[in-house]
Amino acid sequence: MKTEEQEVLEYQAWRKSCKERGYFWKIERTDIINQLIKKYKYINYLEIGVNDGTNIRKVLCEHKDGIDPGIETINPPEVNYPIESNSFFDLIRDHDIKYDIIFIDGLHHDYQVYDDIKNAMNHLTKNGTIVCHDMNPRWEVVQRKRVPTNVGCWNGDCWKAWVKLRGELSNYSMEVVDTDHGVGIIRPGKQVPITEITDNFWELNKNRAHLLNLISIDQFFEKYD
Repeated sequence: MKTEEQEVLEYQAWRKSCKERGYFWKIERTDIINQLIKKYKYINYLEIGVNDGTNIRKVLCEHKDGIDPGIETINPPEVNYPIESNSFFDLIRDHDIKYDIIFIDGLHHDYQVYDDIKNAMNHLTKNGTIVCHDMNPRWEVVQRKRVPTNVGCWNGDCWKAWVKLRGELSNYSMEVVDTDHGVGIIRPGKQVPITEITDNFWELNKNRAHLLNLISIDQFFEKYD
């Protein structure tokens, strides 16, 4: 178990090395999303947590909806629902609105991620996909609900919602691509619910592959080519 100071120094060293080589990840969440859109010929896309619009602008889908309450930054034009995700799902609850692919990158707290995933399932097409960001935090310090000011990354504890659902869902497949802070993929399918549910980061750190069902970038492209 590392101290907070050790983790911060390790994070800062990693960030410096990424800047020196010119990139953080060879494959990012947008690449994962676009590959899924291409494979399944998706048309309707929903993004929860648009922020400055960097991701949604690069998503290659015919119809795109964006949700963001505009707390962290001024909403870009891609946000056509400037409200919180819970309010959005309340708004469409009694309407037959379905999306082919839903990307969840909103409030990085476990309880909200859990709600966002469960709500998304109610508005997903039969062969639809949910994609979740920040499912594989590398350091304990970046997965706290509040991070120190000298840390420039915040994954939050989204992973706790993922592990909880890995123990609940048997009629969906769940896997996390080991890139870009962990890109989770949820699709109709089957999995054996895990029994080792934990909300302790150090337990996650010892057993990431199993708890998250980690797959490599190569495995992702082999499966979804």
